[in-house]
Amino acid sequence: MTNLVASEAEQRILELLAIPPKPEVLLQVTAEAKSPEPDINHIAAMIAGDVSIAGGLLQVVNSPIFRRPQEIRSLRQASHLLGFRRIYAIVRTIALRNALSQCPRIESFWRTGDYVAYAAMQTAQLIKRPDLEDDAYLLGLFHLVGAPALNSVFGAGYEKILNHANATGWSLVIDEERLSFDTHHARIGALIVQRWHTPPSVTEAVEGQYRHDTFRANVFTQADTADLLAILKVALRASSRSFPQMMFFGEWDRLSESLADYLGLEGHSALETMSEQVAAAVESSLKTAKEATEE
Repeated sequence: MTNLVASEAEQRILELLAIPPKPEVLLQVTAEAKSPEPDINHIAAMIAGDVSIAGGLLQVVNSPIFRRPQEIRSLRQASHLLGFRRIYAIVRTIALRNALSQCPRIESFWRTGDYVAYAAMQTAQLIKRPDLEDDAYLLGLFHLVGAPALNSVFGAGYEKILNHANATGWSLVIDEERLSFDTHHARIGALIVQRWHTPPSVTEAVEGQYRHDTFRANVFTQADTADLLAILKVALRASSRSFPQMMFFGEWDRLSESLADYLGLEGHSALETMSEQVAAAVESSLKTAKEATEE
């Protein structure tokens, strides 16, 4: 799956969403990404031209997940410290968040999404895939983006789905969504992030996050998709300690054997220990940030 094609029903939903066009700064940074050697100073100057994205970028790079000993105050400094790939990922993230600001319940969605994104970055480090940290962050933040999008389009018609998901888990509402809307939130989420230059492995992971054969060989077209989904599942279990609806134990129990095998862990208890380590690391980062803010 290198390119998702929307069905007629899905195309109508995307049109009703009326997501604003990609901002000029994202188009410029995307064009710069195609250069053999992207000019980081030029990129910082382009970002500075968009107040919303510039401010959002500085907020993200000074967030707990990056654990900077000193506050980063300039875009040039941020760009040189973090490098082009991470800056590009952050710009994409902020631009898409801004575009979805009209969706109902979006602030609650971002609160849980931020936590899962932090947990996903921690998990990428634990499974020794630090090269996937940025993609894991994107996946953690946007893996459920199709839900507020569908809520925006169908309003009260989607409220029942939301209530069921919060009571039983997101993996159990897919069939209900298909019957009602001829699609489901994972599929719509993948179509949304694909339009915003998200790496193909992230798009594929958003769309395939509920597959039962996730950790079998040759399931996905992108090399990193299965690792990203393993990261996401651990991050969701870690996040469920603060947000229970993110991963119910029944969902976790159904996938834990295949996930443990995939990660080379000795059974469910080792996997549970990993999720506890991730949760502790995220909570520690958030606590440190809160204490720094209160000083």
